Amino acid sequence: MPIDASDLDLDVLLTIFGRWRLEEGEEVIDLADYAHVDKGPGCLLISHRWQFGIDQGGGKLGLFYSTRKDLRGPLADRFAQAIRGLVTKSTRLLAEEEFPRTAKVRCGEFEILANDRLLLPNTDASDAEVRPELDKALGRLYGAGAFQVERETDPSRRLGYGIQAKSAGGLSLDDLSKRLS
Repeated sequence: MPIDASDLDLDVLLTIFGRWRLEEGEEVIDLADYAHVDKGPGCLLISHRWQFGIDQGGGKLGLFYSTRKDLRGPLADRFAQAIRGLVTKSTRLLAEEEFPRTAKVRCGEFEILANDRLLLPNTDASDAEVRPELDKALGRLYGAGAFQVERETDPSRRLGYGIQAKSAGGLSLDDLSKRLS
């Protein structure tokens, strides 16, 4: 999920994530600082169930969330659970005292990637299986037909989708959270 934060010093994430890492219940196992990698992953907090952080892939700053396990139910529900995780962690990060108050999250756009290339290769068959379920999850988030989905077409890359809400100008993380509950 893109974030506009021109004054963000990635070192502040080390402070914030350092505190989060010590909290009970999240099973945090690592804090990775990749801020030195040009257009790389930035800073990540890694738990047994998820990964969260700031990503600089493609030269754009974005919030990153990846699930590792414990998603349940039909695929549309699992997409919604993953998006809820992104929204929850992002809301918490933006509320942290050290995080720049000028930071703005663009809630109407994000990417979804399938990391398991064996289970879901980037093929038309996988797209035919995944797209209807993704559309259901996005319908809950933005409303039926109120979004565009563009698939990554390079078969050598992971199955992935760029999501763009048609009119998301006023959407906040709080709005998304309410729509996903």
